[in-house]
Amino acid sequence: MQIAKWLWKVFEYIYGKEELNELVEQRRQEMAAIHGVRADEAIPYISQTQKDDPEDELVTWQVKFLTVREYADIQDELFKSSGMGKKREEKFLLGKQAMLALRKGLVGWKNFNYSDKTPVEWEDPNRGRDAADRDRIMDSNLNKIPPEIRNELADYIRGESRLGED
Repeated sequence: MQIAKWLWKVFEYIYGKEELNELVEQRRQEMAAIHGVRADEAIPYISQTQKDDPEDELVTWQVKFLTVREYADIQDELFKSSGMGKKREEKFLLGKQAMLALRKGLVGWKNFNYSDKTPVEWEDPNRGRDAADRDRIMDSNLNKIPPEIRNELADYIRGESRLGED
């Protein structure tokens, strides 16, 4: 308990008593707000890497959270085993899990450009003739996104990052 009191004093010194109390209250309110999720609605998401960028340069990713069924299906893709005895093979399929989450949850983007300012075109996967064609179109979209952003988006879509987290 002594350490907690000491840390509080340090933060009071750094932020000032009034500002520290405001920060604590703001965080308390953020943590208390719980809202329902409409899994069928796309919501805008701004990457944490752009949080300090000017508004006109922000890329807005249109994402949907996974349904319970989609999440369970993707989690089932995490581990694969085959064979018996000494011929048994076990694999963790983390890359596949992220790709499946992005295929289900990323539904578009706004203000996404190449370095020469040419807009990156979104191809609508629903134009595909069948599931394989829709996956091919979606994979083409995903190939246009930098790997670190794909990882962040996959985590967000799976619900593995929290809103308001720095």
